[in-house]
Amino acid sequence: MKPNLRIAGWSGVIAGIGLAIEGALWSLSGWTPDTFDDPAAAMEFLTDGGTTLRWAVFAGFVNLAFFVVFVAGLAARLAARAPTAATATLWFGMIGAATHLIVPLAHWYGVPAFLDAAQRDPQAAQAAWTAFVTVGHDAAGGAGSLFMGLAMLTAGWAMVSRRTLPALLGWLGLLTGALTVLTVFAPDTPLSTLAGAAFMPSLVLAIAFRIWAGLALTRPDPAPRSGASRAPDSAAAARTRPAARRTP
Repeated sequence: MKPNLRIAGWSGVIAGIGLAIEGALWSLSGWTPDTFDDPAAAMEFLTDGGTTLRWAVFAGFVNLAFFVVFVAGLAARLAARAPTAATATLWFGMIGAATHLIVPLAHWYGVPAFLDAAQRDPQAAQAAWTAFVTVGHDAAGGAGSLFMGLAMLTAGWAMVSRRTLPALLGWLGLLTGALTVLTVFAPDTPLSTLAGAAFMPSLVLAIAFRIWAGLALTRPDPAPRSGASRAPDSAAAARTRPAARRTP
């Protein structure tokens, strides 16, 4: 089953724009990483910016739906010349989308649940918050970012090594994937400062990669098919081959 590459390409463009909208809504909500580290501050944040946060995670859910279509098309485009990298890109991307999906769903249901719990029993709500944010935000988001980063690494490698798509786009994928993986494993290590500094650039580069790769998928592959490229040569050879002499 091969996806329509134009549809997949425009899905990639929408996924890139959607990621930008999602990030903007997270910022507009007033969220910072430090906010979620303090349960009391988190409850106050949910009261003030919970509605905007729910819009942000709803945008994230829609964004992931388009990302799935985009990755399927990207893998199909890479498959002809880099089948192993294409398979890795497909499955890394699908696993990344599936695990990252936990984040918007957890926050979509979690925000009203914690607001209700905070009114009834503030201490219990704060006590439960750390476990919620560790599993539903940090772990799920980290797993999603990890596999999405690996998908960009394998796709970028296929573009650079096999010229399946523009090599410069491949280098962008390699850089973005590497920075994304760094932001997952570097926290709480001597590289924590570097991971924090790499988060925003990796997000901007991921937006650029999705949009650029999506636009590239909407254009036909300029490389001729192997069978089509051999056909003219075979026909020319048939025309130039001397006719066999007939024996009496």
